[in-house]
Amino acid sequence: MAAAESTTVTIGGAVTERTTNYKPDGHSLAGKVVLVTGGGRGIGAAVARGAAAAGADVGIGYRENANAAASVVADIQDRGRLAKAFQADVSDPSEAKRMIAEVESFFGKIDGLVNNAGVMPSSPLLEMSDEEWNAVLHTNLFGPFYCSRAALAGMVQRGSGSIVMISSRLGQIGWPELAHYTAAKSGILGLTKTMAREFGPQGIRVNAVAPGFTITDMTRDLVNTESGQRRLSELPSRRFPEPEDVAAAVLFLLSDAAATFHGQTLNPNGGGFMQ
Repeated sequence: MAAAESTTVTIGGAVTERTTNYKPDGHSLAGKVVLVTGGGRGIGAAVARGAAAAGADVGIGYRENANAAASVVADIQDRGRLAKAFQADVSDPSEAKRMIAEVESFFGKIDGLVNNAGVMPSSPLLEMSDEEWNAVLHTNLFGPFYCSRAALAGMVQRGSGSIVMISSRLGQIGWPELAHYTAAKSGILGLTKTMAREFGPQGIRVNAVAPGFTITDMTRDLVNTESGQRRLSELPSRRFPEPEDVAAAVLFLLSDAAATFHGQTLNPNGGGFMQ
């Protein structure tokens, strides 16, 4: 932490001197190890690359697409940072625990965990199978619980750490034919607040980011559709967020600049949902 600096502020006509420990490089992740689940593409890849640019060594969690994960690892290594991909299905508690152990063995610790892995099939509720419901809940809600539980042991031992959950605007407002997805993403917000209260006193911060419609390889084709243009016209920003916009919020929460953020949800959604 940089030495305290003094500033003067005017309150009610009186000039008051204030001392602050804020430092301009507060968003630095130098010396930290960050694990990003679902880090091979989209928002996860942007977070992973951004964490490396901020000085972190990065673990890339992936389930199936080894080539995409390897590409992100190569990009990070080109920046001169340490990176490695770790395969796991986070919906399985034993695999999530194994992945966390492998990351800690390779890097020596986990300072930041970004629970980004998720799936998003669509089905009308009355046609939704038990298998589809369970698959989405196990990946999008159980997975972050399993990974967080496994990573928290080391964080508690060190007395520090930051966990960022990736929720969704749809978990805040609901959406037709996405009952499983919205239920999971809403549940993430409750889990975030409970974990923040339980582990904040032990030096661990837990927060969430709830993106709106974000332009990725999976959604780019929807931008110019009638539905996409209607959504765009409703946004005060008049532009859809890019993965890097969401990553900026995540990286802030991982950094020491977010030292007083506990149980909060940041909403990089262009104004599509306002709290």
